Amino acid sequence: MSESVLAAQPIAALATGPGAAAVAMIRISGVGSHQLLRPCLAASAEQNWPHRELRLTSVVDPESKELIDDAMVVFFQGPRSYTGEDSAEIHCHGGPYVVRRVLELLYRHGIRAAEPGEFTRRAFLNGKLDLTEAEGIKALVDAQSHQQWLAARHLTTGRLRAAIDELRTILIGALAYLAAQIDFPDEGDTAHLNLDPVRQRVNQAGAAIKTLIGSYDDGRVASQGLSVALFGAPNAGKSTLMNELLGRERAIVTAIAGTTRDYLEESCLIEGRLLRLIDMAGIRESADPIEAMGVETARRLAREADLVLFLVPADQLSDPTTQIDQWIAELSPRAHLCIATKIDLAQPIWPGAWLGISSHTAAGMTEFKAALTAQVDNHVGHLTGEQAFVTSARQANALRNASEGLARFNAADTAGAYEELLAFELQQAVSALKGIIGEVGTEDILDKVFGDFCVGK
Repeated sequence: MSESVLAAQPIAALATGPGAAAVAMIRISGVGSHQLLRPCLAASAEQNWPHRELRLTSVVDPESKELIDDAMVVFFQGPRSYTGEDSAEIHCHGGPYVVRRVLELLYRHGIRAAEPGEFTRRAFLNGKLDLTEAEGIKALVDAQSHQQWLAARHLTTGRLRAAIDELRTILIGALAYLAAQIDFPDEGDTAHLNLDPVRQRVNQAGAAIKTLIGSYDDGRVASQGLSVALFGAPNAGKSTLMNELLGRERAIVTAIAGTTRDYLEESCLIEGRLLRLIDMAGIRESADPIEAMGVETARRLAREADLVLFLVPADQLSDPTTQIDQWIAELSPRAHLCIATKIDLAQPIWPGAWLGISSHTAAGMTEFKAALTAQVDNHVGHLTGEQAFVTSARQANALRNASEGLARFNAADTAGAYEELLAFELQQAVSALKGIIGEVGTEDILDKVFGDFCVGK
C-alpha cells in the first residue's frame, strides 16, 4: 500500500505499555480523526474545544449510549502535532478491558489499528523529523542504560543530522563549481581548469566523513552494548561466569569438557553499563566435526568482539601447554583482559596483569566488574561534548558509500577525467549522505527502520 493511502487513513493504538496500569494513553492520528472521535465522546466535546487543552470528558458508545469510561482528552491540530497530522490522545483508566473497549469503539467508527512505528513513520513523512531522529526515538524507548540514553539523545537532538547537512553543503558547493565549469566553460582551451576549490572541499568532506566512520565503534557500544567474548579452553569457567554475570542459569554447566558447541549471546547490565556476553565453545583441537565448527565460530566471534576475556583456570597458569600467549597473539590487537578462574580451588601467584576470580565464592568479582565497566566507559567517554557520532550499521554503511564515492572522485581526478564524471562521483557521495537522514531511501529501508518500533509509537 502506498504511503499516501496509508497517511489518509486515521489510525489509533495504545501508546503506553500493555497490561494493567492506573492510566493508559491511546493515540489517534490522521485526516478526519477529530471528526471521527467527537461522536465517541460525551456532549462536553463541543466543536469549539480548544486544541492542545486537556479536558475531562467521557468515552461513550454513540449507538447504545453506554458510558465506557471517564477520560482526559486532548486534540492537536496538524501540523502542530507529533505526526504533523490532526491528532488526539485519550487518557483513560489503564485496565486491559477498558483499553480494549475504547479501541474497539474507535475501530468500529472508521479508525483503523496502527502498524508498528506508524505514528513515527508519519512524522517522518510529514517532515517533523528525519530518519536519524526517528531512530533516536526508537532508541529512547528501548534504552536500558545511561550509555543507550546518551546515544539516543544524540540522535533525537539532531546533532548527527546537523553534521550530515554540513557535509552535504560542502559537497554541493563543490558540485556547483563543477557545474559552472561544465555549463559555462572558458573560451578556448579548457584543459587547465582550476579545480583546486573543488579538491579542497572534497578533502575537507572526506576527512570529516572518516572521522564519523571512526566514531562508529564507540557509538555502537553506546547504543548496543559492549560485546564481550568469553574465550578459553574447555572447562575454563566460561559458562559459569556467564551465568554469574547474568544472575541466572542460562548456559549449561557440566564437568564434561566440550559441553558448549554453539555460542550463546545474552545482554546484561553491570553497574548500569550494558554488555553483550558471548559464551562460546572451548578452544582445542578436535576430531569431532561439530565441535571443530564451534571452535572456528568462537575464533571468529572473538575477532569481532569489542573485548575478549581470556579465561584460564588458576591451577593451569603454570602449565606449559596453556596457549594463552598464542591466543593473545592470534587476536591482537583486540582489547582483552586475562582472567584466572576458579581461584577457590587453587591459590597460585598469577602474573600482575591478570585478574583472579571465583564464580562460586565471588572472590575477585568486584575488581573484575570494575574492569568491565572501565572498558565500556572508555568507549562512551569519547562521545561527550558536541561532536557528532554514528550509532547504527545503516548510518555507518552510508558513510562508507559516501567515502568510496569521494575516493572514486580523487582517482578520476588524478586520471584526468572529464568534469562530468567527477560531478557524477560527487553526486553519488551526496546521495549516500542524503540516505542517512532519509531524503533518499527505498521502501524496504523505511520498513526496516519503522518495523522494529512498538505499535503505539
